[in-house]
Amino acid sequence: MKNELATMDFTAGLGNLEDELLGLMDAELDDAINSADIFTLQDPVEWIERYFFIPELNGPIVLGEYQKQAIHEAMKKDDDGLMLYTMIVWSDIKKSIKSCVAAAMGLWVAFTRPWASVKVIANDLKQADSRVFFYMRRAIELNPEIAMLASVKMYNILILKQHSRIEAIPIDPKGEAGGNDSMVIYSEAWGFKGDAAERMWTESTLSSTQYGKSFRWVETYAGFSGESAILENLYLSGVKDGHPVDWSNEYDPPVGAYVNEATGQFTLWNTTPRLPWQSAQYYAQEAAVLTPMEFDRVHRNQWASSENAFVPMEWWHACQSSDIKELAHDQPIIVSVDAAVTNDLFAITAVSGRDSDDGDVDVRYTRVWRPPRGGRIDYAEPEAELRRLCKEYNVIEVCYDMYQLADMAGRFRSEMIARMYSFNQSNMRLIADKRLYDMIRDRKIHHRGEPELAEHIENSNAKSDGHNKMRIIKRSQVLKIDLAVCLSMAVHRACHWRL
Repeated sequence: MKNELATMDFTAGLGNLEDELLGLMDAELDDAINSADIFTLQDPVEWIERYFFIPELNGPIVLGEYQKQAIHEAMKKDDDGLMLYTMIVWSDIKKSIKSCVAAAMGLWVAFTRPWASVKVIANDLKQADSRVFFYMRRAIELNPEIAMLASVKMYNILILKQHSRIEAIPIDPKGEAGGNDSMVIYSEAWGFKGDAAERMWTESTLSSTQYGKSFRWVETYAGFSGESAILENLYLSGVKDGHPVDWSNEYDPPVGAYVNEATGQFTLWNTTPRLPWQSAQYYAQEAAVLTPMEFDRVHRNQWASSENAFVPMEWWHACQSSDIKELAHDQPIIVSVDAAVTNDLFAITAVSGRDSDDGDVDVRYTRVWRPPRGGRIDYAEPEAELRRLCKEYNVIEVCYDMYQLADMAGRFRSEMIARMYSFNQSNMRLIADKRLYDMIRDRKIHHRGEPELAEHIENSNAKSDGHNKMRIIKRSQVLKIDLAVCLSMAVHRACHWRL
């Protein structure tokens, strides 16, 4: 489906639509044009605060002072009327309306420049349509003064009379080569990774025929060092190789605003909350649900590593409990199994809920089997142990890694030994690993200090996907984390069953 969307002819039929609308609405358009300066106002800040509507105010947006100054700096021209900067990097903390600012700038270009072409590029079409382009469409629908001046059809906006077009497109380097755009907006550039993104970046470069009149606008917050290559290069060029603009010291703390005349780049890299709604209460709430690394990345605009220790060991040790009651044979438990043949271990973990209804989980059982040097694990012994657990205790489910244990699971099902649950190791693992992180942080996991489990927790790093999900990975290839993976699966399923 993504490939079909990526190659869709987004402009099909727009020419006929434009002719039809212009023919039907000439009189109304003339009246609107004569009564407004929407097509002529060259100050982008004034235009945005007059015409770009948002629902929160039921009227035009109000920009922060640093945002106004940054826009004015970014749009500066030389004595010949050519733009000083053709690359604008607008990197701000989350909830600083950076997507709205990009959307407003795109509409300003489309409304004030005849025959302008504005493209909004994101990792996929859904992202392109759900952020910057969505705010453009919404602003048009909210403002009756300009609603009749634009036609919105699917992923295109046509500005009548100006013959300007705005298109939302996914990364598709084959389809976008050789554009003659007035403005290219790159949304959430921290996620631009891989060959397709790099080719798209190259192919969507500005045309020489538009030199000094066109620009690229990159809106984002910080990415992951070593992974967000496009953004990291822009950061180095703009922040490290640039110099602060004069007005950046008017604020306390100073706004991170930089210019690099040699590359024609203006960079806003703000790391501080400066807007009225960015309250201490909001950040306290966010700090409670995000990892410290993710909090600093999205709310302080700081570069992060995609890999860090899974949890601080002080958190894990704080979960040790001396009041875990003896497991009754009728008490429901979840058993999880993670297996390998040669390099890794065969691991089993069991957990139960606590007597309270607060969702806490007790670790009830952990055990591992190691392969002999140069040999393979004999599954007979761990399978016998698993059968014993299912016979002696109230095992309501055995969750397992489907890649190594399909045969064993099939036997357990056919013999009706236990309910078997095949645990998805892709997206479900991301959710489960984040849940385990949260529960350790909140001391909702209780254990007796099992040394091998603690070792596997300490051996674990967490690889973030940038969307508040994580995956437990090995800190080193020689270290073992099988019990940590088992615990993640078991806790996730225990929460599902609300033990």
